[in-house]
Amino acid sequence: MPLASSTPSTPLLFIDLNNFAAYPTLAVAYLIRSLRLNNIPVKLLSPLSLGVPAFTRDHQENWKDQLFRRIYFSSSPVLRHLHDYLRNIHSRWQSRPHPLMLQEIHSAIAKKPPAILISAYLTQYAMCVEIAKAAQQAGIPVLLGGPFFNLEDVTKEWLKIEGITAIVGAEVDFTIADIVQTLLQKGDLGQYQGVYTPDSKAPQMAYPLKRLEQLPVPDFTDFPWDKYPHPIIPVMTGRGCSWGACTFCGDVISVNGRTFRSRGAQAVLDELKQQSKTYASKDFIFLDIKLNSDLQVWNALIDHFQDYVPGGRWIGTVHVNHQGENGLSEERLIAAYKSGLRRVSFGLETASQRLLDEMKKGTCIEECAHFIQSAHAAGISVRTSMMLGFPGETADDLSHTLSFLKQHFNALDRVRLSLFKPLPNTPFERMYRRNPEKYDKLKQFKWDYRLARGLYRYQENREKAYRKAKRELLDIVYAINRKALVDDAKQFNGMM
Repeated sequence: MPLASSTPSTPLLFIDLNNFAAYPTLAVAYLIRSLRLNNIPVKLLSPLSLGVPAFTRDHQENWKDQLFRRIYFSSSPVLRHLHDYLRNIHSRWQSRPHPLMLQEIHSAIAKKPPAILISAYLTQYAMCVEIAKAAQQAGIPVLLGGPFFNLEDVTKEWLKIEGITAIVGAEVDFTIADIVQTLLQKGDLGQYQGVYTPDSKAPQMAYPLKRLEQLPVPDFTDFPWDKYPHPIIPVMTGRGCSWGACTFCGDVISVNGRTFRSRGAQAVLDELKQQSKTYASKDFIFLDIKLNSDLQVWNALIDHFQDYVPGGRWIGTVHVNHQGENGLSEERLIAAYKSGLRRVSFGLETASQRLLDEMKKGTCIEECAHFIQSAHAAGISVRTSMMLGFPGETADDLSHTLSFLKQHFNALDRVRLSLFKPLPNTPFERMYRRNPEKYDKLKQFKWDYRLARGLYRYQENREKAYRKAKRELLDIVYAINRKALVDDAKQFNGMM
C-alpha cells in the first residue's frame, strides 16, 4: 500500500527525451494528467521546447538519401565496412546528449525538484547516464520509464546506471501518483507491479492494464505547440494489436502493446471533441499499432468523426488482414476519406507470399494490392513499411516485391525500407533458440539487451540475380519517395 499522501510544494521535474516526432508524447501526457488529478505539481522539460530540432521520417527524398540507402543495404564486402562505420557514427550522433538539453537539465536540477521522472527510448542511454549522475550528486531520486522496460533482461542492464532509483516497466496511468508518493517518502517501490529497483530480488511482473475506457484525457498543455510544424493531436483508440502474431514485431511485446484492449468508441469520440477545442486543432494522428483492431471503433470514426470534429482530418496505421472482415473495403475507404482520413500506413514488409507466411503476417498480397488501389482511388495518401534481409529471403522473393512496387507505383506515396532486426522476447527469438541452424546466415549472433536487439553479421545472398533485384528495388523505393504528397496529406508528412 502507498504511504500517507503528502503533496510536494515544488513541482516534480518530468524529462521527456522523445524527439522523434513532430507532435506531443502521448504516454507522457497521460501520466502528467494523472499526477495533476492527484494534486501533484509537475514541470515538463522536452527537447523541442529548447530549440532542439525534432527528428522526422519519410520526408521527400533527394540524391543524398539514395546514396545513404545504397551504402546501408550494400552486400559488397568493401562497402559493408563503410556501412558499419557510417552506422556507428549515425547511432552516436542520434543518441548523443544534446548540449542545449543538458544545460537546461542541469539548470532545472539546481532548483532542487523533489524528484525527477524520465521518459526515454533505449537509444538515449547516454543522456540518462548524465541525468542520473547529476541527480545523484544533488540527492534527487530518479524514476525512469520507457516502452521496453517490461523486459527483465533489458531492465537489468539499465539498473546498472548510477543514480537511478527505480525503473518502471508497466502501464501506470492509474498508479503513478501512488508510486511517486512512495518514491518521495522513500518507501518500498517493489510493492508495485512492474517497478524495478537495483536491489529487487523478485520483482512483480505487471499485467496489461484493463479498464482503458476510464483513462483520463491526456494533458498536452506543457508541450511547445508553437514550435510544431503543424498542431497535430495524438490519440489512441486502444492498446496492443488484435493480430499480434508477426514473428518480428516488437510493438506487441512493449509495455503497452501486450494483448489488445479497446477504449470503446464513445470515449474516443468524446476525447477528440474535447482535445480539438482545448488545443485549437482539427488534425489528429492515431498512434494505434493497428487502428482497425476494433471494428466497432474503426467504423465509429468513419461514421462520426465529422460529427465531433467538423472539418477535421486524421491519419493512422492499419493491418490488411485476410481472415474475416477488416473494415478496408472500397466503400469503407471512400467513407473514411469523407470522414477526414488523409493518410494511411500499413506494413507490407514484402510482396512474397512465401515470406509473408513465414513472418506470420496474416496478409494476402492480392488483398494488399486491392487495398492500396482502393485507398488511392478514394483520395487517401498511402504509406507502407518494408524490410530486407528476413532470414531465407531469395532473389525470387525480391523479384516479387520489385514487380509489386512497379505495379502500384502511382498509388504509393512513401515506402520506409529497413533491414530485418531481431528483437528479444518476440516469436523470432523463440524460433531462433529452437532451431539456430535454420538461420545460418546470421553470423556471430548475440543479444544486446541495453538496446533490446540482436547483433549479427548477415551473410547476404551473393547471387547476381539477388543483387540485381535489390539494386532495382532500392531505385524504385527512391523514385516513390521523391514524389511530393498531395496537398491534403502534406502537413502529415513525416508523422508515421
